[in-house]
Amino acid sequence: MKKTGISLENVKINNKSAILDVLNKKGAMSRKDIANELGLTPAAVTMLCAELMERNILLEKGEMQEEKRVGRRKVSIDINYDYRCIAAVSIEVLTTYITIVNLKGKMIDQKIIDTESSIEPERFLEKIAGECKVLLWENEKKPSDVLGIGVCIPGIVNRKEGASVNAYGIWNNVVPVRELMVRFMNCPVVVENNIKSFAEGELLYGMGKTGADLLFVKWGPGVGSAIVIGNQVYEGFDNKAAEIGHYILETGEKRCKCGRRGCLETEVSITAITDKIKQIYSKESTPQLYAMTKGEIDSVTGQFFFKWMHSITDDEASNLDRAVEEVIYECIDVLARVVTNVITILAPNNTILFGCMLENNNFRKQFVKLCKKYDERYDETYISKSVLSNKISYIGPSTLIAREEFFLPGGC
Repeated sequence: MKKTGISLENVKINNKSAILDVLNKKGAMSRKDIANELGLTPAAVTMLCAELMERNILLEKGEMQEEKRVGRRKVSIDINYDYRCIAAVSIEVLTTYITIVNLKGKMIDQKIIDTESSIEPERFLEKIAGECKVLLWENEKKPSDVLGIGVCIPGIVNRKEGASVNAYGIWNNVVPVRELMVRFMNCPVVVENNIKSFAEGELLYGMGKTGADLLFVKWGPGVGSAIVIGNQVYEGFDNKAAEIGHYILETGEKRCKCGRRGCLETEVSITAITDKIKQIYSKESTPQLYAMTKGEIDSVTGQFFFKWMHSITDDEASNLDRAVEEVIYECIDVLARVVTNVITILAPNNTILFGCMLENNNFRKQFVKLCKKYDERYDETYISKSVLSNKISYIGPSTLIAREEFFLPGGC
């Protein structure tokens, strides 16, 4: 008999994955509705759901309320998002976030530490692992409760090898992150670029469920981007993709941390903004900032500005020192011009914004206003804030594990 190359076991695995996918996208459903959605027989869906329920992956949610229905009522089922937890590690230039989440991307607990780029990467990753173990222990999570650890890092990442190739501003050499974290934690580890992992989060939990072509733009502390084409995050040559932060400005001359000159990040990163503000810092020009820092210019650091942007309210943003506001708005204009050019070339269905600089309503509205100034089609309906922006510190790395170890075929 001729072999088809597809075993019955593989079919079951793919169908289980399809059930999890449709429940994640549409919420609790009856077995019959799942069968209709996937084009499977009710008997097959009942059998597969029974197997998943036996493993506590699915749960019955109760009878569905349906109007004018006679006879047996439908019973809805849904994913048990507390089936396992995930350790999410987000390493940024200034700050590292260690978070425990469930399979829905809901935060259970979090620890924030400074990113120590001055010590050996292995020692810093060992410290992260130690903090992660403490966090799990404090939340009464056993090793068997952990589905895996997702790690996201700025810069170039080789996902296949699980290595950071060049984490701009953190590590300049190749770091075998997955190898080290597996050694420290003894569980599955997935490593990816921070912006690309956030885009995967949007595909799994956010706007990306629609499968549209999307452009992601992150501002703060640096500038990053990712492209989604046909429900897949675009992977460019040599693990690079949509490096908008390293778009060369016409008048740019400053040396970037990537080694080139004139990159966008040299003008609009938080470090760049901080340097510009320090040049105008005085009691007369920046009275509010001067009072806040008690007249000590050395207190005006990238870390200070980063934390300030995380805590500043809309009212405070609209009442900044005039000189500080001018610096920020000039940077918004530069970013808007670059993003408008990128949108024009890529023509995505939507552009999604996130990052601490775009979290503030005033700054984001000014950004969209300027994009619209350059092209009136790029308005608030086309350029919008991510619905997951409040989860920026952990949704990306948690998604890496959720997809590979749970939702994709063979994961669960």
